[in-house]
Amino acid sequence: MTPHPSTERPAALPSPLVLCFAALLAALFAISFTAGRLVGPVASGMHRTAPGTAPDGRDTGGMTMPGEHR
Repeated sequence: MTPHPSTERPAALPSPLVLCFAALLAALFAISFTAGRLVGPVASGMHRTAPGTAPDGRDTGGMTMPGEHR
């Protein structure tokens, strides 16, 4: 008797090259994120504001964007 070949397909795994590339991307992201956190803000006095508000609660003085009409 000859054994019957299995009808199950092996699990599809990504190639080792793809896994290494993904690991490299993750490592670079982690390093750049950590460096950015250590350095801090890119400008002195920079802070977060609530969305849609001007910094320090000041109005922008009627400034318009190019192509915008008031």
